[in-house]
Amino acid sequence: MSRLASSFAAAAAFFVLRGSAAAVLTDHLECYTIKDTQPKTTYTATLTPGDNTLPVAPGCTVKVPAKVLCVDVDKSAVTPAPPGSAPGSQAQKYLCYKVKCPKFTKQTVPVQDQFGSRSVIIKAGNLVCAPFPAPTTTTTTSTTIPGSCATDADCPSAPNAHGVCVGGSCTLQCDTGYSDCNTNPGDGCEVSTASDPTNCGGCSVHCSGQNVPTPTCTNGVCNGACAAGFSDCNNNEQLDGCEVNVVTSPTDCGGCGNVCPSEPNSIPTCNSMTCGISCSMGFQNCDGMNGNGCEVSLLNDASNCGNCGHVCPVGTPHCVSGTCQP
Repeated sequence: MSRLASSFAAAAAFFVLRGSAAAVLTDHLECYTIKDTQPKTTYTATLTPGDNTLPVAPGCTVKVPAKVLCVDVDKSAVTPAPPGSAPGSQAQKYLCYKVKCPKFTKQTVPVQDQFGSRSVIIKAGNLVCAPFPAPTTTTTTSTTIPGSCATDADCPSAPNAHGVCVGGSCTLQCDTGYSDCNTNPGDGCEVSTASDPTNCGGCSVHCSGQNVPTPTCTNGVCNGACAAGFSDCNNNEQLDGCEVNVVTSPTDCGGCGNVCPSEPNSIPTCNSMTCGISCSMGFQNCDGMNGNGCEVSLLNDASNCGNCGHVCPVGTPHCVSGTCQP
């Protein structure tokens, strides 16, 4: 092993450095229709394509819950052989959400994949896909040279990585939980993506510090403890930390998913992790019971005219707009 390690620097240009121990390059996505239990809500966002020939879409509406789960897969045994390009980059998992963006002029865009080259017409965006917080990262540092090895023993190793002979070419594979984030095979796979909160599950995948005093990463998943009064209700701490204030949120009052009920003539509230109600204008909760909402109209109830318990006297027995009148 020492002979192999000492020869690494001279042979480094001959290697492709790959993340994880998996030999299969999963560069495709297979998408499934799903039932997502995330509570309904909407967000607004500006979507900026990586392809700068396509228009930026400001003011898009993103609807939660997700509609589709796309999972990284390998395509094999295809008959007949596709006529298109070589395999692409390592894929990862995504959750896809319905999105509605302002209309733009239809565009014809040239595209190319493993099924061939052609042009497509882009009409409008209808889905936006958010990556899982722990993507699998593959970093290519150089081009392999065919015939450079006969067995694994002919390939050098490096810290947190091991040499493998594949088809006559040396490939340096990262050990499980490590990646080559600086794209320098000389120091091997220098980052622990299993435990580094700035590279959690993949290079440059930062664990969010929103309401997380000390971001941490375990087994490639962000899991820092939430600050008091906050919770990670969307199970995506890498994206937005502990995004919900369970002290005041009426949809997560005291805990994720604890929705304060809607009652007549009121809107639900949450104070100190306890559900309550806020009366609509002109109504009041005179009996002090939240279960029947704000049951009294102060505008026309002669027994509670303008205020709870204010009874209109005999001379002005009618309540009109909260005032006793003849």
